[in-house]
Amino acid sequence: MNETGFVPLVDTSRDELRERIALAHQRFDVLVRAADPAARPPGHDWTVQQILAHVVTVGYRYRQLARGGDYHHAADPRDTIRLNRAELEAAMAPVPELADELQALSAELDGSFDANSDDRPRFPFHAFGVVSGITGQTNWLGELVLHGEDIARAAKVPWPLAERDMLLILRGARELAPLYLRPDTAAGTNICVAVQIPEARPYVLHISDGVAEMRERRATDRPDAVLRASAATLTQLLYHRIGPLTATRRGLRIVGGRRPWVALRLMSHFEQV
Repeated sequence: MNETGFVPLVDTSRDELRERIALAHQRFDVLVRAADPAARPPGHDWTVQQILAHVVTVGYRYRQLARGGDYHHAADPRDTIRLNRAELEAAMAPVPELADELQALSAELDGSFDANSDDRPRFPFHAFGVVSGITGQTNWLGELVLHGEDIARAAKVPWPLAERDMLLILRGARELAPLYLRPDTAAGTNICVAVQIPEARPYVLHISDGVAEMRERRATDRPDAVLRASAATLTQLLYHRIGPLTATRRGLRIVGGRRPWVALRLMSHFEQV
């Protein structure tokens, strides 16, 4: 339990996050400078150059917050598609210039993260949410790790997903996932899925009365399904980067619950952006 009264999926510290973000950025920087800028990951709309430009624009948003300013907000989750496209097009430049810009941004953000490393929601997440300093950092880690994977697929080179990185990214999903519940989810929808992840506390994803929550599992919970998976598999499923069949091939298992088939419908209630 931390000072905000919730039980996190995993514990962390600013020292750990600083180290994980720095390592992820180093890997990302080496990869993107060596990749063909025009290469495109299978099934992806963006080239390597466009993916890099997108990551830089996310860094711009963080920088504006660090400086006490405002940034362009998406009105809702679906609007992030439009905003991301418009901002990356405005930021387009040769890869070496973009990579240098990302290095400069990272150095500035490092100081801001040092000053904002708690679990108290205080920073706007577009126009539809507020997140904590730690979730801001795990989200930035996710930008580097997950978009690094995209670039690696385009370059056809390995990009191991460290399980600890994925645990930290999934930790932040506690604040982010509820923001992406589809507005057309029926009011009577009631789905509770428990997840068992190695090295993490037992958690549930619960949709009820038009609200989604991701939290610690309680003795009173009666999950419809219990899933067992690695953090990497569950994170990619939650982010819609893989589907249920691929997740199953990567070790996802239904190991209990009253209505285990309900787990197959869970992700259809979250926006895919």
